[in-house]
Order: sequence, then structure tokens, then C-alpha cells
Amino acid sequence: MAVETDEQDLYVKRMRTLQKQMGHGGFDAALIMQPRDLFYYAGTAQPANLWIPVAGEPILFTRRAHALARGATWIRRTVEGNSYADLRRSLTEIGALPKGGAVLGVELDVVPAALVNSLARHFADVTLKNVSPLIVRQRFVKDPAEVARIREAVEAWEEGHRQVLSRLVPGRAEYEIAAAMEYGVRNAGGDGVVWFRRWDGCLPGGGIVSSGPNAWVVSGHAMTVTGVGMNQGLPWGASDRRVERGDLVVVDYGVTKGAYHADMARTYCVGKPSTKQQGLWDRLIELHHTVIERIRPGVTGEELYRIGAEAADKMGMTEYFMGVGADRGTYIGHSIGLEVDDWPVLGEGSRDPLVPGAVVTIEPKFMIPGLGAVMVEDDILVTEEGHEMVSTLGHELFYV
Repeated sequence: MAVETDEQDLYVKRMRTLQKQMGHGGFDAALIMQPRDLFYYAGTAQPANLWIPVAGEPILFTRRAHALARGATWIRRTVEGNSYADLRRSLTEIGALPKGGAVLGVELDVVPAALVNSLARHFADVTLKNVSPLIVRQRFVKDPAEVARIREAVEAWEEGHRQVLSRLVPGRAEYEIAAAMEYGVRNAGGDGVVWFRRWDGCLPGGGIVSSGPNAWVVSGHAMTVTGVGMNQGLPWGASDRRVERGDLVVVDYGVTKGAYHADMARTYCVGKPSTKQQGLWDRLIELHHTVIERIRPGVTGEELYRIGAEAADKMGMTEYFMGVGADRGTYIGHSIGLEVDDWPVLGEGSRDPLVPGAVVTIEPKFMIPGLGAVMVEDDILVTEEGHEMVSTLGHELFYV
């Protein structure tokens, strides 16, 4: 078996926790298909479907790369099955098929409708119910091994930062600065991919480089510093604009190492910042720390957003906080882990309290047309006593 005993114990504990929650939620079994969830419970993201009964042992139905999947997973029973018909046939043969009227958990927030419809046809006597709320809430709390992987991703991000500083000169295109960031991260052992749970989530290279006037354009990815992208096929991220002396440049990247994400942002200036630029940054960092200081178990994402919004209002910066004018977001951060947009978003409507073991980002920004945009983002571990900064990079306005 490829996994060590301690690692296997961790996967078993995760599965048992899910089974307990399934019992409380009225599920008889769950079929895990989404790759990040599959990796979380089975220890591999090889193409497979993971069958978890509410009690008893799981079965991994491998769709392809059967030998590789068997060698990677801790799960004892693996069955080659590329279709739902194969799955049902195997469950029938071993006496594990749910009885008519049973409730089968499926990740209805992310599994394509065509697959859900096909599953419903093959299990017409079973009720399909969304199991994702149980999964994302469980994944919200990280175990020590997951936190360690996030720390490694943070270190990779900081190597990307050093590469940005080495390339940030007048005349460089935004995409060249983005390439420097990506080179640094991959050179530090980064995985080279950013995972989203939302179906339309996509970032070029995992992040955004936005400079000068591009930095106060709010494009389609989110209500944040988005950049304008290379073309309308992906209209956010780095563009071919060449930075000029005096530009503010935002670098906002999600990176992975060991399958786990860091998500950080820093702002740079091409040349020494002006008094107005430095003052804008100083106000942002003051707001940033005001929010972070309030992170502790029990506080909600909605409360953290409102703390940031109130601080911006006191500074007279409401119009430029988390966007520009009407194009403003009502959030201050989010959770991270196996996906860069782990549940929940920390903003309006986010009333679930933070708990020890959660790792969240805080990412305020100010965007002022004619002056520029400033953004900072840090990763923070919620502890029993309060919080711990996972990010270690300084909070100065970097310039070359």
C-alpha cells in the first residue's frame, strides 16, 4: 500500500466523520466523484468513483488507470467500473446495493447535470440528495498535515514574489511579470494548477497581475482587482500592457504545493511610490490589521466584512473599498484548502462561525481611478485562542 499507517488513519478518520454526518443527515450512502473530494477521502485523484455507505467500508470504483489507483489509495476494496451500470452491477453482486427509497448522497453543486441524470436513470429507485454541504463543512477544518501543506504553498508563493521583484522594471509586459511569478512558484516545487469549486472559476496561471489603469477595471472574475486579460476569451488576469514608471502593480496569486493552496496578494510600485500612493497603501494595511485582529473562533465572515467596511467608511474610502463605485464586492476573504475558493466566502450572508483549524484569507483592496489599486491578502489559521498568521511576507509597499 502506498500510504503510511498514520496517513491511512487520517483518511479513515475523515471517512468515519463523514459517515457519522451522513447518518445525522438521513443518507444511506454517498458517491464521491469530484476530484478534490475524492482525493480528500481516498488519497488519490485518479479517475474513480468512491462509494461510502453510512456504515461499513468504502469501495473505490476505478474508471481508468486501475493499477495506479489501487497503488495510491488506502481503500482495501477496489473494483474496475467505468460506468454506473458497472457500479450498480457490482453493488448488487456483493449485496451492497441500497434498497428502494434509499437516499444516495451526490455532490450536486459540482457534478455535471449529464452525469447526475445518468446516475438517476441507473438508480431510479434511489433518491439523490446533495451531500456537498457535509463535505465542505468537514473540509473547512484542516488537520495539522493540511496546515503544513498550506505553509509549504506559502513558501512557494514567496519565491514567486522574489522573482517578481527581479522583473519589475519599466517596459515589462504584465504577462512577463506573471510568467516570473509562475516560474518562481514552479521552481519552488509548486503543482502548477489552481482548483476552483465553482464551475466557471478560472485564472490564467493561477493568478492576476494588474497595473496602472488596468487595476481599477473590474472585469468578470470577481468584484476585486481583476485585470483585463489578454483577450475576451479570458478577460481577466495579466494583459500585454507594459508597466510604466510610477505604476502601482497588484500581484494576486493562488498557488498549490502538495495539492493545497496558498492565496496571497501584494502590491508593488515601479519606482519609488508617491506620497499619495504610499498613503493609500498605509491606510489599506491599517484596515487589514484591524480585520485580522478580530479573527477568532465564533466570529462570522459577515462580521469580519462589516469590520472592514466600517474601517473604510471611517477613512472616507467606502466608494473605493473592494471595488469601484457600483462594482464593489461585499466580502473580505474566504477559506482555502484543496480549492482556492473553499467554503465559505467571508462576507454578507456568511453567518457560520469560524472554528479552530480553519484557514482563511483576508484580502482588502482600494481601487481609485487615476491613482491606482492597492491590494493585500494573507492566509490565517484560526486557533483555539485566536489566530496565527500563516503568511510570513512583510507588509511594505514593495518597489524597485
